[in-house]
Amino acid sequence: MSGTTARAPRGLARLRHETLDTIFGYVYAILMVDLLLVVANLPLVGMLLVARDALQAWPVVLVLSLTLSPSLAGAFEVYRTLGDGSPRPFAAFWRGYRRRGAAAAILGLAAAAVVGFVLYDGAIIAGTVWAVLLGPTLLVVALVAVATTLTAIAGLTVFERASVRAIAKAALYVAVRRWYVSVLALVLVGLSVAALLAQPVLGMLAPGLLLYAVFANAHYGFRQVLQKKE
Repeated sequence: MSGTTARAPRGLARLRHETLDTIFGYVYAILMVDLLLVVANLPLVGMLLVARDALQAWPVVLVLSLTLSPSLAGAFEVYRTLGDGSPRPFAAFWRGYRRRGAAAAILGLAAAAVVGFVLYDGAIIAGTVWAVLLGPTLLVVALVAVATTLTAIAGLTVFERASVRAIAKAALYVAVRRWYVSVLALVLVGLSVAALLAQPVLGMLAPGLLLYAVFANAHYGFRQVLQKKE
């Protein structure tokens, strides 16, 4: 009895130690993602810091945001490798950036073109009768483009050998079919953007955690769709 009693606390202590190591590993990785996202998007971050009204300067912000998609590939690669053991976020980030950054940039450019088209048309029809008729449609198009791009970049890191075209088609299907997952992803991204616009310095701590949720939801969507096709 005494030996069993003595072993139990040691096992419990080891379990607590492993749990704390896992928690600290995730926290460290997410904070490193925040830092690496800032480094990879310095022009955009600088613009948000100095601009009095980033919404008024949306064309410049949209151009500078083209660096976001390759950096998201790096961030999602960090999240993909979190369960592999001791986290190495710096190495994982640049591995994802190097391997899938170009493909992610193509997806980001396409999304930026769609969003730019929507914003430009929205500015033209604002205050006219067409705003009520076309406004909701344009908004849905922009949101679907952003949700599909986020899902596709997550897919690029999960399916490393798949082509960009195949990933984009699957991501569009997942984004529309699992619309509630897409809505959640858009809400999380919206919260991250709102935090950056409201308080850029403190807001830099938000993207890492929120993007982890975006990646997890996108991964879940892909997995659910693939299981149904099997």
